[in-house]
Amino acid sequence: MDNNKLKLAEERFYSRFEALNSEILQEFGKTISKFEGLSVSEAHRLAQQMKNGREIDKIMEDLEKASQLSRKDLEELLEIAAEENIEFANVYYEAKGMDKVSYKDSKQFQDIVKSVEKTTQGVFANLSSTTAIRLLKDNGEGYLKGIREAYEDVIDRCVLAVATGQTNYQKAMYDTIKQLSNSGVKKVYYENEGKKPYARRLDSSVRQNILEGVRQVNIEVQEQVGKEFGADGVEVSHHVNCAPDHIHIDGQQFSKKKFEKINNNLTRPVASMNCRHFVFSIVLGVSSPLYTKKQLEEDRKNNEKGFEYEGKHYTLYEGEQLQRKIELAVRQQKDLQIIAKASNDKDTIYKAQSNITQLTQKYKELSKISGLPTKMDRMRVVGYQRVNVNKLK
Repeated sequence: MDNNKLKLAEERFYSRFEALNSEILQEFGKTISKFEGLSVSEAHRLAQQMKNGREIDKIMEDLEKASQLSRKDLEELLEIAAEENIEFANVYYEAKGMDKVSYKDSKQFQDIVKSVEKTTQGVFANLSSTTAIRLLKDNGEGYLKGIREAYEDVIDRCVLAVATGQTNYQKAMYDTIKQLSNSGVKKVYYENEGKKPYARRLDSSVRQNILEGVRQVNIEVQEQVGKEFGADGVEVSHHVNCAPDHIHIDGQQFSKKKFEKINNNLTRPVASMNCRHFVFSIVLGVSSPLYTKKQLEEDRKNNEKGFEYEGKHYTLYEGEQLQRKIELAVRQQKDLQIIAKASNDKDTIYKAQSNITQLTQKYKELSKISGLPTKMDRMRVVGYQRVNVNKLK
C-alpha cells in the first residue's frame, strides 16, 4: 500500500514545516546578534524599532501561508492513500465477479476522504495564532508564548543583558539560545476545556497528524470495501521488529468479530499511538496470508535475538527506539547550531557541531552493531549547514 507517490506527498509537508522552524529560529538568532556591543540607550532604541518592524510580520505571514498551502495539499495526500487501498481491494472485487471500483467514480470513498480531511486539517488551522515558543522563567518553570510575544520577550532579554553590563554578551544570552533551540516552534492545543493548553513541536505534530490521517483513510476505506465484497475477516499487516504489545497479532488473520475483541483490549489499538500496523479486509479461507508462518517466526526470532550494545542486550525493536532518540538529539543540536550561527555565537556553534559529530558516530556504530538500517533523512534539518568556525568573522 506504500508507494513513492504517497511518500513524496508526505515529504512535501515535512520539508515545509522543517524549513519554517529553521526560518523562525534564524530570525530569533539574528535578533540576538544585533544587540551585541550596543550601549544601553542604543539597545532601547533598537528594541523599539524591532518591535515595530517588519521582521516578525513576515514570520506571521509565512506561518499563515504554510497553513493555507498545507490545507490545500492535504486532500491530495489523503486521496492518494484512498486510491492505493482501492487498488489493493480490486483483487477481491474481481475474485467475487464484481466490477472494479475507482476513487473518482465513488462518492462513498470521496466522502471518507473529506471527513478525515476535516479532522486532520485542524493542525494547520490558524497557525499564526496557535503556534508558540516555550521559554523558561528564572526559577526554571516553563511557559508558552505566541511567536510574536516570544519575539518581543527575546528582545527584552537582549536589552536586559546589555543593561546589566555583561562583558560577554553571548554568554549572557547562551541560556536563551538553548531554550529557543530546545523548544523549536510548537503547535498549541486547547482541546481540554478547563485545563492548561499543551504543546508539541510543530513539525512533529504535522508528521503525527498526517500519519494518523492516512491511517484513518486506510481503516475506513478498508471497512467500506470489505462490506462491498463481503469480507468476513481481517489481516493485520506485518513489519519486522514489532513492538512487544503487538507481536501476537502481527501478520495474523482473524475473523472480524475476534479481531474487534482483541483490538478493544489492547492498550494501544492498531493504527493508533505510533503503531505501524494497518488492517485490511479479507475473505477467510480464500485470502492467503501475505506472509507464511515460517517467515513471521523467523522475523520474531531475529527481533528477540537482537544485539549487545554498551554491555546491554537489546531487541531489534529496542534498537530502533535508540535510533529514534539519537535522531531527535541530532536534530535538536542542528537547531541549536542554526540559531547560534544566526546570533554569531561561535562557542555554541562549535559545541553543537561537535555534538552532532559524536551523535552521528554513535548512530552509525549502533546501526552497524545491530544490523539495523540507517535513516539519515530523519536527522535532516532544513537550513542546517556545517561551517568552519575559525573562518567566521
